[in-house]
Amino acid sequence: MEPNQALNDIRRSLHELAQPLAAVTGIVDLMLLEQQGDSPLYNDIRLINERLEKILEIVAHIQAIIRAAT
Repeated sequence: MEPNQALNDIRRSLHELAQPLAAVTGIVDLMLLEQQGDSPLYNDIRLINERLEKILEIVAHIQAIIRAAT
């Protein structure tokens, strides 16, 4: 496999990964808005939200590296 083809495959895979993650993040954002700070679920939902955002940051960082390499 050509190096550029491999990078393009990775780029497409990252896009496929990021799309559902962004959708889930949006849903979790809405769930967080619906919860009160004293809700037993609030901290769990906030933690899920933080972890999803971190994953999306990592995906974006890898995408930036690939863009710079091509």
